[in-house]
Amino acid sequence: MRENILMEAIGGSIIIGIFLLLSGAFFPTYEIFVNPEWATAATTSAVTVSASITASISCSTNNGSTDFGTWTDTSIKTASPDASSTISCANSSAGCTLYVKDAGNAGNPGLWNSSASKLIASASSTLASGTEGYGLQATSTVTGNGDTLDFNSTYVKSGNDVGGLLTSNITLASTNATSSNREAVVTHKAAIAGNTPSGSYADTITYECTAN
Repeated sequence: MRENILMEAIGGSIIIGIFLLLSGAFFPTYEIFVNPEWATAATTSAVTVSASITASISCSTNNGSTDFGTWTDTSIKTASPDASSTISCANSSAGCTLYVKDAGNAGNPGLWNSSASKLIASASSTLASGTEGYGLQATSTVTGNGDTLDFNSTYVKSGNDVGGLLTSNITLASTNATSSNREAVVTHKAAIAGNTPSGSYADTITYECTAN
């Protein structure tokens, strides 16, 4: 003989079933069932992961000075040595730019003689013996990796043609993507006239690089 008694807990999620088995004696047996419809539903949550990367831009010039020497005539001279600037732009998908800026006499670009208050002006021109002039030529080397340098056409010159400087930043060269240790080589050329005052002339040229 078997008698089953079911009891449902009101408001809960568990049904308790009691079974009494008769076989000469009563042996109570208890079983617990979980109603799947009343089980607690699983929940989810999301974690947002973020990061930022900063472009790393650097440039340096290999020489701290270059010299035209002493003029004993009105010939065109080239300063020695050339100035080489190395530029790297890591994690900069748009590349970077190398700028050049001239000190001159603080108002105009050129070679300045403060004692004589004389400026040999810098301008884009074809230098000629006996005519004052001063400017730059620029080119690249095979040094480095990544995107190559694109030069401002003002300074892509040869022979006695030169590009003029400014007292504010002007682009010398640039890249359009990441690059490493790309090199720009700058040549300085000048000429004087027969009536150019004697004395010491000097100029300070500053190179600067930024991300595009």
